[in-house]
Amino acid sequence: MIPEEEAESPLQPLPPAPCESFLSLPNEIALNCIARISKMYYPSLSLVSKTFRSLISSPELYAERSRLVTTESCLYICLRSTTVPFNPRWFSLWVKPNRNLTDGRIKEKSSGNLFVPLSDPFPPYSNSTVVVGSEIYVIGAPMYDNNFEPSSVVRVYDCRSHTWRDVPNMTRERRNAFACVLDDKIYVIGGCTCYDKYSSWFEMFDIETQTWRNLPTIPDIDVRLAYNWSIDAVEGKIYVKDCRRQGWIYNVLEGRWTVAERRSFTHRWLKYWCVIDDVIYCYSYIGYIWYNVESRKWTGVNGLGAFMKFCCTQGTSNTFAQNMVGLVNYGGKLAVLWYMSVGEKKNIWCAVITLEKCHNGREISGKIEWVDVVLTVPNSDDDLRCLAISI
Repeated sequence: MIPEEEAESPLQPLPPAPCESFLSLPNEIALNCIARISKMYYPSLSLVSKTFRSLISSPELYAERSRLVTTESCLYICLRSTTVPFNPRWFSLWVKPNRNLTDGRIKEKSSGNLFVPLSDPFPPYSNSTVVVGSEIYVIGAPMYDNNFEPSSVVRVYDCRSHTWRDVPNMTRERRNAFACVLDDKIYVIGGCTCYDKYSSWFEMFDIETQTWRNLPTIPDIDVRLAYNWSIDAVEGKIYVKDCRRQGWIYNVLEGRWTVAERRSFTHRWLKYWCVIDDVIYCYSYIGYIWYNVESRKWTGVNGLGAFMKFCCTQGTSNTFAQNMVGLVNYGGKLAVLWYMSVGEKKNIWCAVITLEKCHNGREISGKIEWVDVVLTVPNSDDDLRCLAISI
């Protein structure tokens, strides 16, 4: 029973709750919250206040993203002007949040995705530029200036902290070498004059032990003198193709080279290729194809017929192949970049394709997630390289 004096007393309003600001939280809690948000929202968040801008640009935020496994794949492209060839410019793909996927059909409405210029000093371009997680390794001297002397220096750019560091030099000086990554090891070929059997024509950098080791050299001296290469790694093997369409395979476990079979990955149209989940993908005159390592044959990627027709409306199939910028493993998806000239300008296109294995891996289907013009530049700009970095 309620006491009489308590029943007669009027109800008292509760005192207002104190207004707590997100910024009043300790830094470690604020960082933990922001690290769980997609990086796509960071440009908008950085406009909220100086404190937000400071948190978003801090190395601690990206360390927290790594700890929480919330890292995302970011797409970068490097361009240079033929009028200023020694000053390459880098752009990063900004993906509009909450975009609607195309459900596999090409839509005319813009996705809103754009390449935006990077203000931070980014690495010079080189064929031996490779990505390991959130770091870019710049190996030897770059390709675009013949005045550069060959170099054995290797520098690393951390895309989270925007800082440089050095690692041990290669055993040989190189310019315009070629490189790929396999199991936390960087394999570097060429970039040096090989008129005799230099043992250091091919070497490997162990990221864990921070040491270089010379590896067996391809026995064909004509191959070692080639000026242009394609190189990538899959399932414990290094796949190499030179400009003459000669292919070689290096077995990492066995430590030996073998000549690739004709009509494997040595075709003249196999210039742009990438590896996703231990599968080699490339663009060919018949469309997008993938290489079955076990059967050693190429098979078409299903479901991309509409995409190929769409690309051909932007130009002939031949110009599409010639204007290809590259194929990239974009967080497990296939990113395709190409350009089309429009008067004195050229539009750089980007398409992101999701891939699905079916019938026990005997077939692979592709689905267009989005496709759009992401950058417009002068015709004097060359497209040098596109990279996908985990940040």
